[in-house]
Amino acid sequence: MKKIEAPSRQQERVELILRVAAEQLVRWGYKKITINDIAQQAGIGTGTIYLHWKTRESLFQAVMLREISAVWDEMLERMRHDYREFYPHRMMRSLLLITMQRPIAHAMFIGDGELLGKLVQNKLAIQTRMMRTPDQFVTLLRDQGLMQTNMSVHMQQYALSAAVTGFCLVDPLIAEEDRVSLEERVDALAYVIRQSFEPPELVADDVMREVVAPRMLTFFEQMNTDLSQQLQMMMSL
Repeated sequence: MKKIEAPSRQQERVELILRVAAEQLVRWGYKKITINDIAQQAGIGTGTIYLHWKTRESLFQAVMLREISAVWDEMLERMRHDYREFYPHRMMRSLLLITMQRPIAHAMFIGDGELLGKLVQNKLAIQTRMMRTPDQFVTLLRDQGLMQTNMSVHMQQYALSAAVTGFCLVDPLIAEEDRVSLEERVDALAYVIRQSFEPPELVADDVMREVVAPRMLTFFEQMNTDLSQQLQMMMSL
């Protein structure tokens, strides 16, 4: 049995800093937080934080990347327990549901300048907000019979991003009495994606379980590994 190594003191300290920075971000917003605030709340010196991040912005870039990784950790858990989560309508339903329940992920998705300040223009925040998925992802869905092929990959990616983003941003644009619950919203999104982007017939259950799901899981696990490695590169450990 492979031995699981205990986290080092440095790793524990980095996790503490990131956790405290995330909590302060949600509570006060980026504009009002200083490195000194985070250090005091974490019970460490400001110099300790600067050992790992040279600027406040680079620290919060790590906070955002950590948030994205946490979202995909939760998505992967759903996928491992139910292979039907790989259908685009189920996948996007779960992704929006998870994102809307996490304040930082939600802020990144809707471009909340009140919470994120100038971080709203950070590349990570913009990519999250625009639901940018590489052509490789859409191509994979099409190759596995999970998406229609009646438009170009680029246009399909654009339309899918627009649909998901619209469901996230619509509430401030309509009267309060016309709004629906989060569960109703994600169910409506799933219906639109199922009707608009997927083939009329679902993939055969045995093929989905034994062939498609393992391929999709490999893709998403590699993506999450890449996120983790990117996060490690942002820190001096």
